[in-house]
Amino acid sequence: MDNRRSLLAHYWIRAILLGGFAFYIVHLVSANKLHYYIVPRLIPYVKFGSAAMFLLAVFYLYMIVQQSDKEEKAGCDCGHEPSRSLAANGFIYSLFVIPLILGFALPDRIMGSEVVSIKGMNLNVAASASAASPSQASAPAVKPLETVSPSPEPTVQVQEPAEQEPVQEQEQKPEQEPVQEPVQEPEQEPVQEELAQAPEVDELDALFPADEYSVDFAELGKKWYKKDAIKVNSVGFLEMLTMLDMYKTNFIGKDIVISGFVYREEDMGQDQFVVSRLAMLCCSADSMPYGFLVKAASGAALKEDTWITMTGKLTTTDYRGNEIILLEATKIKVIEAPEDPYVYPFIDDFDQLYEE
Repeated sequence: MDNRRSLLAHYWIRAILLGGFAFYIVHLVSANKLHYYIVPRLIPYVKFGSAAMFLLAVFYLYMIVQQSDKEEKAGCDCGHEPSRSLAANGFIYSLFVIPLILGFALPDRIMGSEVVSIKGMNLNVAASASAASPSQASAPAVKPLETVSPSPEPTVQVQEPAEQEPVQEQEQKPEQEPVQEPVQEPEQEPVQEELAQAPEVDELDALFPADEYSVDFAELGKKWYKKDAIKVNSVGFLEMLTMLDMYKTNFIGKDIVISGFVYREEDMGQDQFVVSRLAMLCCSADSMPYGFLVKAASGAALKEDTWITMTGKLTTTDYRGNEIILLEATKIKVIEAPEDPYVYPFIDDFDQLYEE
């Protein structure tokens, strides 16, 4: 009888825990807050897990009914009954009970400045790649021009009719003129086209050097380099910040449009703050803050965790011994926090991050 009561107690606890977690996930989905804790691409798997836990809870309820109606028979004492230790059982079940209680008791909040102050703000997204940026302007397009138009070609064209002078005595002068025209015209025009096109291509390649790991960022930078204003959207946020940080000297003076929440470090001036976003790779536990330092005359009036959309001129400054991007604000607008405040790694084609 004691064994049956102990087993029924375990079944009840497990059914309640599994049903509780399933109900909590349903609650987050119905409130549209599940993305506060995990990335959107994992939400379908979590929903499937919720359904599986609900079915397991129903199974344990079925086992409770079966055990209640079943007469106890003498066994060979070779079963796998749960431990009778109250301390061991209490510790194991508390690992599930406490998170479930906290989930229902605590409000579902968007992470902001409090989390950033613990994890630390990242203002230098491409720290490893920024070391190569000083050499971006060290590859002029003069050498390719010299190789495209070497001097021997025109001398060869002039010498060909000179060698034919002994043959020309037999009144073959009319044949010389058509020979000279096709030799000169077709060869000069392609050379002139190459001369006109080469400087632009070589200049962009020199401004955006890349290796096999950064070629996508370089190609993205070449496209945005032709624009006066660069818009950083939520989609591809990390990739755009990385591109701008890798080639920041190329974009000095351009307008940057970006949205995020206000964050301040203790050593920042009253007119300085960071427009930042939290990037989530898998779940809220691995989220990291990224952003740009902003200088604005009205910056002191903005409180932390205030969401803004701003436009600023891109410059650079030294902060804690590192060269980072500084946005000199020209326009700031306070906005509501977006429905999905986090940003995620972009895994599609980088061409989608460019706007005409």
